[in-house]
Amino acid sequence: MNKLSTYIDQYPPISINIISLLVLMLICQIAKAQTIDDYLTVAAQNNPSLKAKYNEYYSALEKVPQVGALPDPQLSFSMFISKEGLYMERFMGEQLSEISVMQMFPWVGTLGAAKNEATYMAQMKFASFQEGKINLYHEVRSAWYRLYQVDQELKLLEEEKEILKTYEQLALTRFKTGTSGSTPMNNQSTAVQPSTSSTGMANMAMGVNNTTSPSSTSSSGTGGMSGGSTGSMVDVLLIQLQMKELDNRIAILKASRKPLEIKFNNLLNRPAHEPIVVADTLAPRPLPASLSIIQDSVIQNHPMVKMYEWDEKAREQQQRMATLMGRPMIGVGLSYMIFRPRFDEMFNENMGGENMFMPMVTMTLPIYRKKYSSQRKEAEYLQQSAVQNKEAAKLELLSELERSLYEYESSNKRLELLTEQITITNQAIRLMTTTYSTGGIGIEEILRQRQSLLNYQQQQLSTLTEQHVIVSGITKLMGIDSN
Repeated sequence: MNKLSTYIDQYPPISINIISLLVLMLICQIAKAQTIDDYLTVAAQNNPSLKAKYNEYYSALEKVPQVGALPDPQLSFSMFISKEGLYMERFMGEQLSEISVMQMFPWVGTLGAAKNEATYMAQMKFASFQEGKINLYHEVRSAWYRLYQVDQELKLLEEEKEILKTYEQLALTRFKTGTSGSTPMNNQSTAVQPSTSSTGMANMAMGVNNTTSPSSTSSSGTGGMSGGSTGSMVDVLLIQLQMKELDNRIAILKASRKPLEIKFNNLLNRPAHEPIVVADTLAPRPLPASLSIIQDSVIQNHPMVKMYEWDEKAREQQQRMATLMGRPMIGVGLSYMIFRPRFDEMFNENMGGENMFMPMVTMTLPIYRKKYSSQRKEAEYLQQSAVQNKEAAKLELLSELERSLYEYESSNKRLELLTEQITITNQAIRLMTTTYSTGGIGIEEILRQRQSLLNYQQQQLSTLTEQHVIVSGITKLMGIDSN
């Protein structure tokens, strides 16, 4: 039995391994399934600022039934206190008390105007929520694209480092075989400026020469720097300098990713160090629609324009309500008087004592007209302000659109130029590498061209990422809340 237990502990059932493998594959698939659309959905559901705007909209909706309701009815109760007792002597008997109820009714249409105004105000809150949503989506997309840019730059630098390692091996091969370059060391210039550690690197080179060939050290010390083996060792040192610069840039890029991750996760209102899945590649992004459709959408669909349109309608209803409030309010009520019989000494019998109902009608007299005319003028000025704000918002949005379209066209031209520059530089590097491998030239010009190539590739990546951010901004201006 002990042997069997030991065997089971050492060799667990294969079904458990299969289940674990399936669970791992499922987790990987879920991680891969996360796209920018999934992140936008999470942001819309979790972002506290957006939730606050949505609750403000629902709060504004609750105003509609409040302003559309009739005034509360008035209930009054009265009783009489006299020397004879708790009653008042009247012809129809002794009146003990009176109960009355009164309901006031505003002028016809007043409550409807108030409900319309509250509804339009709620729509303004909803437009504010929509604006917050498209702004949030733009921020999420922009942060996601920045993360993509950092990851792709890291890949570029890592690939460049591997290529430099290949050149390092090639230079070491030249050093071992004694193949000389065509440029002496004292005339060499590099694209990478040596830092304060260059003296240490030179001393390290001397150490290498001492280990490899004492005679080489002797010739170096006397200034014979144009020898083949010495020239090849300088090539190795120049490559190592460039690799150290790449290591430093990689470290800085990795450090810059952390604040981007925190910002992105904060927008989604989730733990700051939650892993983020970005795209493997991004292609050049076309415009979301034709120019005419984009312009029409900006003017008609942007939430800021919608908000001022609802504001204009609300102020119109406010004017109507101010006019109707200047008209009388009608009150309808009913009074119930409680009597008991009174004794009539002349007839020597009880008289009256029957309870009575008395209908009542009241009316307010709005004779102080100044306040009503002032309310109406206030609403008129606010309506004019809403119209002017709407026009100003349209002009501002169109100006921003033109600027974004210019930046988009510029990014297209830059991408075309950078693609050509990268192609030509690659061809030049291939030719120079072939010449270098046969001992025709030194490594300096190759390193300069490789640095130019890396610069072009980074510019291409930055321009491509910026193009996606620009298109996201244009989508935001159109009032579209999808990717």
